[in-house]
Amino acid sequence: MYETYRLGILIDHLKAEDLIRQIDEYIEETPVDQIPHIFYVLSLASNRRIMIELLTDLARGVDEELPASIVAGILYKERDRYTVEELYGKIGMLASLLSDEDDELATSFRELKSSYDELQAAYGRRFKRKKARERMLARSEKVLEETLSEYAHFAEEMDRKEWWLN
Repeated sequence: MYETYRLGILIDHLKAEDLIRQIDEYIEETPVDQIPHIFYVLSLASNRRIMIELLTDLARGVDEELPASIVAGILYKERDRYTVEELYGKIGMLASLLSDEDDELATSFRELKSSYDELQAAYGRRFKRKKARERMLARSEKVLEETLSEYAHFAEEMDRKEWWLN
């Protein structure tokens, strides 16, 4: 889960302050002998940079596919927070953060972002036919939504409280 939070923070979807708040709530609600020691360290992180450094150290050597899938599911679940362009930007950042560029997930996200960029270049903001541009954006939004929906079940799994202990 450390990698999930690291990726979420790096794409500016999750905030370090929110993670600290969640950890603090967990610490308050849980018997002392069941709290992993690292939670105290994470709880004391004073800023985003320190939190990312800690999460990077904790996640070293972890397969990135599951955490990236969870982040994609969270983006799907909370897609109303962003414009289509912002969502494509976050997917592009997520793809660039994955260390294995040939990974299926990274390739899929990179191709999705590249396709969107090509559509933007072809239809551009100066495109004179407004209806054609709106149709293009609607199709593009539908493709993005369908792709992200494939990862929704990963976000649902993360919603369970016991993820802290896994």
